[in-house]
Amino acid sequence: MKKIITIQSNVLNDLVGNQAASLILGNLSYQVLQIPTIILSSHKGNKNFIEIPINQNIPLLFFKAFQKLYKLNHDDIFLVGYIPNSKIGCSVLQIIKGQKKVVVDPVIGDIDTGIYISKEVINFLPKIIKEASHVSLNFFEWSTLEKKNYKDYKFNTIAKDAKNYCKKNNKILFIRSIIGPKKNLINMIVSNKNCFYIETPNIKFKKRIDGAGDISTALFTHHVFNNVNLKKTLELTTNLMFKIIKNIKGDKITTDDVMNKNSIYKFKAKSLNNL
Repeated sequence: MKKIITIQSNVLNDLVGNQAASLILGNLSYQVLQIPTIILSSHKGNKNFIEIPINQNIPLLFFKAFQKLYKLNHDDIFLVGYIPNSKIGCSVLQIIKGQKKVVVDPVIGDIDTGIYISKEVINFLPKIIKEASHVSLNFFEWSTLEKKNYKDYKFNTIAKDAKNYCKKNNKILFIRSIIGPKKNLINMIVSNKNCFYIETPNIKFKKRIDGAGDISTALFTHHVFNNVNLKKTLELTTNLMFKIIKNIKGDKITTDDVMNKNSIYKFKAKSLNNL
């Protein structure tokens, strides 16, 4: 059984962070080993959350314990999410440094919440991202790291910047929820050789829906490390996420929503290689 070490927030009452990764990837036949970076009562994008910090060495101590308990090897997959401060970040960095398969989701915020991490963490994140083979992030986070104003960031410029980034850094990049020219949503996947995008309708909710990015990243991680080509990875991930969002029964994503096997949508990816 393949192992995934997921290093993220443990959020007690929302399907995000380690909980989202464990549900998705556990049901895809991975052995999922959770390492917490913080404990939260709910997603930080919501008001009135309670935060329980953990000791700065805890992530590394968890990993050392796992090394004794399980047969970890250099082919295992690492999935890194929310980093609350640079001290925790340094502990995470010791875990992933030199690993071959590392997906980093540099959690910063979103268009509707703004930034909800410190400037210290934003400045530290490039050190974590440097160790990644794959980066999965939303449009707001990409804009923030690129020091661009998301309100004036044109689609063709996003694609060109992403292609240049991947060529320079030899990474695979998955940018989620770009606001398209027609106010639709666009996901983009980019490597040093290819660039694809896919469009879906933008479903509006009265209340913010948390966890979509974490679930998308987990699905992306599964497909990209199972020899699925980038175009197909983008299609599979986006179509399943649209199905989950379309079928939400309440005001948050639940286990039932994720495991629902109803209608599959057929949104197709398009190439941007000639841009």
